[in-house]
Amino acid sequence: MYSIGLDIGTTSAKAVLYTANNEEMCACEIAYPLLKRKVNYAEQDPDVVVDACFTVLHHVINKGQIQGKDVSLVALSSAMHSLIAVDQNGKPLTLAITWADNRCAPFMKTLKGTSQGRHFYENTGIPIHPMSWIGKIHWLRENERSVFKQAYKFITMKEYLCLRLTGHYVVDHSMASGTGLYHLRKQAWDKDVLAFLDISEAKLSSLVPTTYELPPLTAEAQALLPVGTGCRFFIGAGDGVLANIGADALEKGTVAITIGTSGAVRTLVDDVVTDELQRTFCYALTEGKFIAGGATNNGGMALQWFIDQFSKGTHTEANGRSIHETIIKSAANVPAGSEGLLFLPFLNGERAPFWDPDARGTFFGVSMHHQHSHFARAVMEGVLYSICSVVNALKQSLGTIDRVQASGGFARSPEWVQMLADIIGQDVSLPPSHHASALGAVLLAKHAIGELDMFAAVKTEKKEQGLLFKPNLQHTEVYQELFAMYERLYQKLETEFSAIAAFQSK
Repeated sequence: MYSIGLDIGTTSAKAVLYTANNEEMCACEIAYPLLKRKVNYAEQDPDVVVDACFTVLHHVINKGQIQGKDVSLVALSSAMHSLIAVDQNGKPLTLAITWADNRCAPFMKTLKGTSQGRHFYENTGIPIHPMSWIGKIHWLRENERSVFKQAYKFITMKEYLCLRLTGHYVVDHSMASGTGLYHLRKQAWDKDVLAFLDISEAKLSSLVPTTYELPPLTAEAQALLPVGTGCRFFIGAGDGVLANIGADALEKGTVAITIGTSGAVRTLVDDVVTDELQRTFCYALTEGKFIAGGATNNGGMALQWFIDQFSKGTHTEANGRSIHETIIKSAANVPAGSEGLLFLPFLNGERAPFWDPDARGTFFGVSMHHQHSHFARAVMEGVLYSICSVVNALKQSLGTIDRVQASGGFARSPEWVQMLADIIGQDVSLPPSHHASALGAVLLAKHAIGELDMFAAVKTEKKEQGLLFKPNLQHTEVYQELFAMYERLYQKLETEFSAIAAFQSK
């Protein structure tokens, strides 16, 4: 029998087909747009996303040349922090407001500096930032009062998919912990936050474990899906939490670094961990297990922006390579450090470790000798500088990092992974599959039904199977100097970032 990990991302839905031994057979992906109706908005059409999820399941079964009746389980993974207001019939009153949406930034900036904001962070483990539902719901209450009053429930994108599948409102503890409305230690909705937002628990879904099996599918959903009636659906967790499982990063001192549309650094902890400077988050995984770390807003989307704006028409597919591969290959020929060209990748504000929605993208050190390939490499390095900032913050909070596992779309590029090893100055392991979240969802589901011990099962031969990237210490020395400059630049520009963000919002 086969399993499928279904990963609901920010810009695409992915389905990955696995054998009974958890070996990847094939993967399919369907993209959908991240809607930017106004400055600081970043939304999804929830029905477009659900349709993509249904379609990609058909595609992966066809690609794997198997029968749908032979799929025993489908396990869900999802990007975190999205919010949809739905009416009593489950119809969306809003688009899905994603983690990348910054419309509530002014309010959250004010709340962050208060004792109340700190109290909320300590209870929920979610930094006071526009990704949090605190800001999103407050914004709806103040700016779209009719929607706020009509809302029967506030739910995530994954909850909307589960609603379409089963007709039930359920949310796993992992996704709930990403909302900023969930008390980590009490494992319940936070009454102080709900009182602050003037909403009741009735406005939220029922909390269930990440090992929860969804109720039977509705007849309508079953008719749209390619799997048999015996296929079991498991709710899973947030994509970042699951990435640690799928990337074999469930041991003390091991971190998973994932770069997809955004980026993140995460590690498993046995208790709730918060940071004095509010730089890191903490999410629920299973009973007594949590994932601590930090996420950056600008991962692969920064390189995609560069390609879309400055590369199409000048670079085309050649020699069997995509435009992305061509650009990355040209960047790899530029010396480490891009010959003094720095990029602050804050195209969409920033989360960890600065948590500054006003931060903006910046090229610094531009000179006449810098060419297109220099800018491409600077963008790739800038994304990794932001990751390095989170790595350093995590070291300060939790201690030494002994082992680094990489996953996400960037892991398809050996050149980019090598840059990561050089910048952080540590070995970076690449598991056999970069679809860590999808694999993590499947492993968690099999843990739930007793087919494997998840925390033991990932400690297998995989550690020896993937590629290992060792840092070039000469490059590391160059990067250490430039990384220090990168961090100083942010500090020097912080006030100006706020000014330009205010100007752009006029």
